[in-house]
Amino acid sequence: MPSTCDLCDALDPAVSDCALQRHLTVAAPRILAANAYAAAVPTIGAYVAGYLLLVPRSHVLSLGALDRTARAGVDALMREMAARLADRYDSPVLGFEYGLNAAGQRRIEHGHLHLLPTEANLRGWLAKRLTGHPIASLVDLPADPAHSYILVRDQSGALTVYPVPTGTHPRIRLRHVVAALDPRLDGSDWDWESDPHADLMRRTVDDLAPTTSRPLP
Repeated sequence: MPSTCDLCDALDPAVSDCALQRHLTVAAPRILAANAYAAAVPTIGAYVAGYLLLVPRSHVLSLGALDRTARAGVDALMREMAARLADRYDSPVLGFEYGLNAAGQRRIEHGHLHLLPTEANLRGWLAKRLTGHPIASLVDLPADPAHSYILVRDQSGALTVYPVPTGTHPRIRLRHVVAALDPRLDGSDWDWESDPHADLMRRTVDDLAPTTSRPLP
C-alpha cells in the first residue's frame, strides 16, 4: 500500500503507482542513483532538464534531522550527482534545501535536497537578506529540531547554512527565487503543483537513467 508520503512512495520499489511515476512513462525508472542512505529522483516541477531531488531513505523533516552517518551518505550522493550533472549538461550545479523543522506546514514533509544545473546565484541573493556561515559537509548541518535553516551548495561546491525562523510566514520560496535568477526562465512557472513539467522530467530520466541492469541499492 502507498504511504501518505509521496517521497517515501517514490523510493519504495514495491509501489508502482505514485505521484512521481504518474508524470513519467510506465517503464521509466524513478531512482537515477542511490546509496544506502539516499536516492536521486527527477523532481515534479523540473523547470530545467537535470533537476533532481536527493531524498533520504529515512522520513525526516530536514536533512539535519538525520544521524551523522546518514548525513554523510547524502553528502556523498550530492557530490556524485553534482559531478554527473555538471558533466552531462556542461553547466554549473546548484543545490539547496529549506530545512523547515515544523510539522504540518509544508506540502512535502520529507526532507530533500534540490540539485540542478543552473547559473542562478542563490547564495548571492540570500547573502543580501540573511546571515550565513560555511560548513564543510552535510554532516555539519544544524541538528537541533527546534531550529530551521536554509542550505545552499553554490556552483563552486561551497556549502553555506542560513538560520531562519521556524515560523512559516514570511517564508522564502527558494524554487521561485532560483527560477527568477536563471536567465533561461521567466520565473512564472516555478510551482510544481501547477507546472509539473513532465516533458523535462522525462528528459531528465533519459539523460541520467543508469545504463547498468544491476539493481540500485
